[in-house]
Amino acid sequence: MSAVVILSLLALLASAAQSTRLAAGNASVSLTSILLGAAIPLAGPIGAAIVGMVSAIDPATRRPPVVRAFNVSMTGLVGALGGLVYLGFGGIVHPTRALDPLAIVGRQLLPLAAATVIMLLVNALCVGLMIRVSGGPPLPISVRRLVRQVGRTYLGYGVVGFLFAVLWDQVGLGPATVLVMMAPLVLAQWSYFQQHAESVAHERTVSGLVAASEARDPIMRGRNQRVAQVCELLGNELRLSPSQSDALHFAALLHDVGMVAPVEGRHTDDEGRQRDLDRIRRHPARGVEMLRSIEFLGDSITAIRHHHERWDGRGYPDGLAGEDIPQLARILAVADTFCALVPRVGVDATIQVLRGRVGRQFDPDCVTALVGVADTARGFATATAGDEAGPETTAEESQWLDHDLPTVSDMLASDRAQR
Repeated sequence: MSAVVILSLLALLASAAQSTRLAAGNASVSLTSILLGAAIPLAGPIGAAIVGMVSAIDPATRRPPVVRAFNVSMTGLVGALGGLVYLGFGGIVHPTRALDPLAIVGRQLLPLAAATVIMLLVNALCVGLMIRVSGGPPLPISVRRLVRQVGRTYLGYGVVGFLFAVLWDQVGLGPATVLVMMAPLVLAQWSYFQQHAESVAHERTVSGLVAASEARDPIMRGRNQRVAQVCELLGNELRLSPSQSDALHFAALLHDVGMVAPVEGRHTDDEGRQRDLDRIRRHPARGVEMLRSIEFLGDSITAIRHHHERWDGRGYPDGLAGEDIPQLARILAVADTFCALVPRVGVDATIQVLRGRVGRQFDPDCVTALVGVADTARGFATATAGDEAGPETTAEESQWLDHDLPTVSDMLASDRAQR
């Protein structure tokens, strides 16, 4: 019982401290995850549920009663399920005698590892469900995103929770464990805070570059974000790794940053149109030049350079063909064209166009993946399409070509062949 009381008090304090940290740095993983992991081998499912519910009270933050009730219920459920999984894998709760090292591994560490994985997944499912109900992306997308963002940190916190439990029970420190573990607890939170602050800085950098890109070309207003959302669907369908998904996300947001060069005059003659085609042809390489020095975009650069290559080798800038084109660039090409066409002709007609270009412009596997998620992608591609659709863009298109349309790709392919 003393373990439950002390861990609950620590969870309450950690929750309040986390609320303060949220205001400053938007961190999203709390030290309460460590305390919840420690509560399982020390107090079992019921004790873990109590610690979980207390950790969600968060007295320092004003939230609507419904949100507070959801958080308390969710963390209580996560703690209880984690405790049951721990028992199911043969875990021992508060052993009355000292265990040998092998027994500690087999009867505490491994069961707690399994419980931590389940808690991570259940947590992600609950949060993903709330995001979906609030109008967010489909549940599988949200769960994958959440696990990718906090998975390693959550599992690392589980290891710290295990050490907390071992010191409390096996070493016999009892409540004094709090003093011994204080430094590791603070260090763990500081480490995550630094990681999260870096992630926030990356997003802000990218947002600024996207805003600059879209300000130059009204046709592209809002499209980069829609392309990134469709790319996320395709990446999930094609089972990309977390690192590949992150690289694709940034590439989708920044793939047209090379278009920031100003447009000279209106397209009133062939010379003006040719200038625009030259600008379009050069924009992937220009984008790479602009972004090359930004270290965290290293894995996105290749996709940005090659997102206008064609399966038949008639694309630009390098004329790559087939599987020589990087996979992320192939995915981006399909999502880009989908988002350009849907507001104009609808999803069904767009799918027909993409299918008709399989083996010429697009990777067959990427088009197949898009067909599989077309219903969901429809909402992303048309969510704020007013800037692109119908008569609203007629004046804009008289001045600037929409380089993501298949007709423009064919114009450039024909021009390349003539050269």
